[in-house]
Amino acid sequence: MLLDLFDAALADRGAAPALDDLTYRQLHDGARRVARKFEERGIRAGHRVAIYCENRQGFIFAYLAALRLGAIAVPINVMYRASDLSHVLSGARPSLVVCSSASAPFVTEASSEDWQISAAEIEIWARDTSLRAAETRRRQAADDPALIVYTRGTTGASKGAVLSHRNLEAIVVALIAAWRWQASDVLLVTLPLFHVHGLIAATTASFAAGGRVLLRERFDATDVLDKLATGAVTMFFGVPTMYVRMLENAENRTLPPIRLYVSGSAALSAETHRAFEERFGAQILERYGATEFGFALGNRYAGPRVAGSVGIPMPGVQVRVAAPGSVEPLPPGTIGELLVAGANVFAGYWERPDDTAAAFVIDAHGTRWYRSGDLAEYDPAEDVYRIVGRIKELIITGGFNVYPREVEDAIERLEGVRACAVVGKPDPARGELLCAFVELDRNVDPNALLTLLRSQLASFKIPKEIRVLENLPRNAMGKLDKPALRVILSEESEANAVEGPHRMS
Repeated sequence: MLLDLFDAALADRGAAPALDDLTYRQLHDGARRVARKFEERGIRAGHRVAIYCENRQGFIFAYLAALRLGAIAVPINVMYRASDLSHVLSGARPSLVVCSSASAPFVTEASSEDWQISAAEIEIWARDTSLRAAETRRRQAADDPALIVYTRGTTGASKGAVLSHRNLEAIVVALIAAWRWQASDVLLVTLPLFHVHGLIAATTASFAAGGRVLLRERFDATDVLDKLATGAVTMFFGVPTMYVRMLENAENRTLPPIRLYVSGSAALSAETHRAFEERFGAQILERYGATEFGFALGNRYAGPRVAGSVGIPMPGVQVRVAAPGSVEPLPPGTIGELLVAGANVFAGYWERPDDTAAAFVIDAHGTRWYRSGDLAEYDPAEDVYRIVGRIKELIITGGFNVYPREVEDAIERLEGVRACAVVGKPDPARGELLCAFVELDRNVDPNALLTLLRSQLASFKIPKEIRVLENLPRNAMGKLDKPALRVILSEESEANAVEGPHRMS
């Protein structure tokens, strides 16, 4: 189990650094003291402990203490406010909410419950050696819930994905094997801990491997470049936007080789992959994951790392490409829905049996496959998988299917384009028209971009409109927020319908 991996690292490396300057002994003794304090507040196995604060040691102590007690940790996006926060709190019904001075007022606004506890106080408990620690840890069953992570998906209110101790162990063991994680590794963590990328792939896996985490409250490109330049870091995990910002702030810097750069949570453009290698002499390893199963695919550690692909299945993970709604595999090279199976796949959505049932299909052998909602294809020539978009993002224009990712890749390869998002705009004649929103490095004529695209893409894949935004909308992980762009188009359509030909712009 996961806690057995933590205890093994503690036994082998008690005096070694684990979290910033804290040793493994200090980290886990501190977590036991926090667990004892939680017990005194009535926290028992199965109770939920929500953690709603910025990246800080108190977040990690609360998480480890909850795991030790058999309680269920509920990390909450620190950017959530009244509506989203109320939805999570009313759904998960936590017994405690760990807050910071910045986040506490939003909890007070969202609920009248007396359940707040300060992350700063937790840090004091963890360091106070005079406090009594929890004597033992509860022996969890493999399928006991460990985490509830709320994920919005593409539409509707967020749902709580329940990850068990078995799930966490499977995810962590696969990452350690695939990326050859060593106890000597030092990982710089700037990813938010409320997300599986930061909490599981980075922090939890590092503690299981016996490595060291250097924690930052948030990503700052200059700070990251400075820290990497010291040579003290061996691993860095980020989202594509982070790598773009590092390139923008590189100036004349040189970086010593580090063992592993990983990108995930959104598609890394082939252009960014190539630019990073040219600038810093390092290939980024792109992987593919989701809240519901952790990490299913990744480029090979020993190469080749194919730009624009997400590589091969992680150890212990099964994937297949099937027609949407089906479970039968499609021939190689055919685009279909990516299905995922394995011990890493979540148990289901918290108290949402209908959503859970709809998320899975079962094959003739009884294997339960999670329907990712992502469109993918397997390329037998390079032996890699590629993600080409979301099923719900597929644009049908004049009877032709267009996958936005293909058009976005073509636009992002054009000089001066920093980022692009392609969405469908309702059209009574053709069903949908392609609309491309772009972020530019400098003044570029959108008409010139269209001219260049016409030599690269079929006519039905050419956007009918290119709109320039200073900053494309992104979520807390830096992933492009396409629903926000669809709202813009929808509101314009409604306004046109109301105002008709007299509308002024």
